[in-house]
Amino acid sequence: MCWVCEKYGNGEKWYLNPENYARRLYKVRKEGKEAAGADADPQAAGMGAGVVAELVKARISGDQEWEDEIKRDALEHAYQTHFGQVVTLDEYLQILDTAYPLAKMTCGCRRVQRGMPDEENFTCMGIGPGMYKWERWPETYHGGVEFVTPEEAKEWAMMNHKEGRVQTVDVFGTPYIGGLCQCEYPGCVAVRNRIDYDFKFLLKGHTVAKVDREKCTGCKSCLGRCQFKALNLEVYTNKAYIDLDQCFGCGLCVTACPSGAIELLDRQSMPGLAENW
Repeated sequence: MCWVCEKYGNGEKWYLNPENYARRLYKVRKEGKEAAGADADPQAAGMGAGVVAELVKARISGDQEWEDEIKRDALEHAYQTHFGQVVTLDEYLQILDTAYPLAKMTCGCRRVQRGMPDEENFTCMGIGPGMYKWERWPETYHGGVEFVTPEEAKEWAMMNHKEGRVQTVDVFGTPYIGGLCQCEYPGCVAVRNRIDYDFKFLLKGHTVAKVDREKCTGCKSCLGRCQFKALNLEVYTNKAYIDLDQCFGCGLCVTACPSGAIELLDRQSMPGLAENW
């Protein structure tokens, strides 16, 4: 199990533990004291532009120790406040039966990185009691929110999955899960920074995808679905190939394969990948 499961899972995957969706709606603070951390601004707890700028400088300089120090310090804070993990579609749908309320909201990453207008950008899901006070952060919830039923949320999630978006759970004040994201590379800041800088603000999922070469017909239906650069086509065999070390276990390739040639395996069942998060 990943370190988050060991600490917050109660023997199961941490994002399937109902306790991690049951944060108190309000906290009593001393008079005059301002909210801090993830409570003050859910977006502020993540990997900010300043950290990315420092990483770029360190990468250009070739100073590996400097780069490692930046990541270490940033992650120490992120793991206490705001980070995410990839989940499969089935897990995502299971979460939608656990959390309440559910509210569609715009994706800050796609809005900033791709200039997506609000009306085309409702791809994230705010969940839990925190959604009752969403109006406190108008820029975070740009365009407002749309409260939905679990059935409506599932239909919406499956549509986003079909369109090729990676589905993740996100904490806002560890271990409280306050959001579900559905985004893609390079629009998603978490995915892009994990791929480009190996910044583990986004953890890999509990599964990995593997190709059954006997079933693979080389139809190429799965190509273009992988947001993590793990999927390729072997020219000399005309078969799909997945780099298991690079795979995040999102399952986007699995649901695209018409011949059922790709399956998801438990990461823990593969010794070489069991600690590769």
